[in-house]
Amino acid sequence: MKFMLKNYFNANQTRIFAALILTGILSVANGLTLIKGATGASAKLSLETSNEVLKESIKPNGLPRPVANAVSDTLPASVKNAVLQAASKRLQQPISQLTIIEAQQQTWRDGCLELANADEFCTQALVPGWRVVVGIGDQTLVYHTNQTGSALRLNEKASSSPLAPVQIPVSELPPPLPGYVVFREISSGGFIGRTYETVLLKNGQLIRVRIGDANDSERSVRRVPVQQVQQFVRSLKRSQFSKFKNLRYPAPSGSADFITYTLTSLEGTVEYNDISQNNLPKNLQAAVKAWNQLIASAK
Repeated sequence: MKFMLKNYFNANQTRIFAALILTGILSVANGLTLIKGATGASAKLSLETSNEVLKESIKPNGLPRPVANAVSDTLPASVKNAVLQAASKRLQQPISQLTIIEAQQQTWRDGCLELANADEFCTQALVPGWRVVVGIGDQTLVYHTNQTGSALRLNEKASSSPLAPVQIPVSELPPPLPGYVVFREISSGGFIGRTYETVLLKNGQLIRVRIGDANDSERSVRRVPVQQVQQFVRSLKRSQFSKFKNLRYPAPSGSADFITYTLTSLEGTVEYNDISQNNLPKNLQAAVKAWNQLIASAK
């Protein structure tokens, strides 16, 4: 997304500073309660004899030994070896770095394992086999196989991998944050094509305006506790947000009506879009989640 709005920012920052004075944001309001949320995650292994399903909700590159043993004991060795070799070749990674994170017995409805290519003729016959998910880091590959692994196909739609970022040209970077701002989000696009700027101030104020709104009629001013601002800053460090400095994660070719988000901290800027958010690196997804949670908690 090209930024042709730099002249706006200087005026907008003046308006933010004026709002800062008028609303008394230089003092921290008493009585605000720090909202803390804690989430827990647990891995669950489900073994069902009727359909021999094995699933584990864990990090792809860290399968616990009992789960790994269960997958190896149930999945035929010939299928396991065939899938790992195919994944190793595709990802250009050694087999030792790959992990089978899910193995589910299936009966495919045709000889193409339900993954026919365009204009491909497939025999209409039931084919017993497996659906196998291989993982490494943030990448997962989903394979359909027959019962022995002598036939297998990659399910590209079900597979996922981190997007390849590109460097944002200097001319397209937004201006750096003023000293009283901790974080900024600029969202643009979608069906209505409007652009909004949301800034988080050090004192906890969260100000949202629509860029190009001459009357400033859509301005909203909310607040989060200062402690929550500090907690958010720490979360950015934990997720290594600075590692994504000045990187753009573009939308897939041919995409339309998506929203582009440009996030700026004191350490740099990153750009992504809503339709590719689930394919962002996990650390960046964590930073986006922390920001969205902060916005949702503002009052």
